[in-house]
Parts: sequence; structure tokens; C-alpha cells
Amino acid sequence: MNDNFEHLLIPPAQGTYTLILALEASQVIQIARLGFYRFAAGYYIYVGSARGPGGLAGRLRHHVGTAARPHWHIDYLRHKTVLQSIWFAQTDINREHDWARLFMALPGVSLPVKKFGASDCSCPAHLFYFEHPPTPSFFQDYLAREFPDDRRLKVVLIPPV
Repeated sequence: MNDNFEHLLIPPAQGTYTLILALEASQVIQIARLGFYRFAAGYYIYVGSARGPGGLAGRLRHHVGTAARPHWHIDYLRHKTVLQSIWFAQTDINREHDWARLFMALPGVSLPVKKFGASDCSCPAHLFYFEHPPTPSFFQDYLAREFPDDRRLKVVLIPPV
């Protein structure tokens, strides 16, 4: 667990978020009951939402650390990756599936594992692979065109441990 989580200034409000993860070398990783998958070196973007108690702060506190007992698909991948940044937007509207749809449409994207993070919805996945990920400003512009009334994207850089 990151002892400096409070310094990240993530609010306890509801919202949607992405984790920007780096994997330095290709490797095979078991993802819960989904099975074993080869993950290429590069960048992974995971989309999620925080609707419950603690909101974004509660959910992202979990993701900043590595779970001793993995619960979600992303917990298994977090053990092998470096969290580089978090992008989030406070919103009362659940945009998790909208954001997943937007990432799916970006050039250079691929799905490393079907249904990753999306076993409870109709999305193909909530995890996306990029050799070179989009920048936060590019994604913010994309969001602003799709959802002009939503709050702006906030970016939190995670200091190396």
C-alpha cells in the first residue's frame, strides 16, 4: 500500500477512472478464472468506476497498492505492472462503459484479454493495450466532444516507489 496516498488528493466522490500501467517485459500472467495470458511489454489502460462508499479515494487507494488477496481481475495484473498515473473525473453518471467504448475506438488499441474487468457487463473488456498510450490531454479532448457537460479529467502522477 502506498503510504503517501493522501498526498495524491483524490476525492471521496463518485466517478470514473483509468489506471495507466506499464509492463516492462512480456510475460504470462494468470488472471483469476479467466486463465493464463501472455501480456506484451507496453502500456495497459484499465477503466473502472467508483460508486460505493469512499468513492474514488476508496477505490483508488486499493489500486495504488497491490492486493495481498486479489479480488478483481485488475488486482492480478497490478502485481506485475507499474502504476504510472491515474486519470479520473468526478461524476454522478457512471461513465465506465462510455470510457471503455472510447478507448476501444482509438488507433493502436488492442484487447489483451476478452471480458477483463467486464464480466458483469456487455463491454468486450475494460483493459486496453497500447504500445504508446494516448496522452491525458488527447483523451480529455475526446471526452469533451462526447460529454461536454461532464467535469474535466484530472491526472494524478504516481511517484516511483
